[in-house]
Amino acid sequence: MKEQILQIYKQYHSGKEKAITRDDFRREFIWITDREFRNIYSQIPICTCNKGGFYPIRKEEIEEFREYMWKKAIPHFERFNRVRDAHYPELTGDIDQLELFYRGR
Repeated sequence: MKEQILQIYKQYHSGKEKAITRDDFRREFIWITDREFRNIYSQIPICTCNKGGFYPIRKEEIEEFREYMWKKAIPHFERFNRVRDAHYPELTGDIDQLELFYRGR
C-alpha cells in the first residue's frame, strides 16, 4: 500500500503546484481510513505545505518543507514544556534529570 501511494504522488502530484490535501487524495485515489492513511503518509518521502502533500521535484521545495515543519515543531515543543512543567516541574532546566526521565521511557 505504501509503494502504491508513493507512486500516485509521483505520477499525479509531483511538485508543490500539484499538492493535494489528504482528504482529497483519499477520496480520489484510495479508500482507507484517515488514521491508516496518516500512518502511511508519515512514512513516505513526500513534502507538505499549506495546500497539502506533494512529491518534491526541486531542491527549493525541500527547503520550504523544512521551514514549514520547523514552524510546526516549535509549538509542539512549547506544548510539551507546558505539560512537563505542570506535572514534573523538577525536571525543568535540569539536564541530568531530563536524561534520566527519557532513558526510562
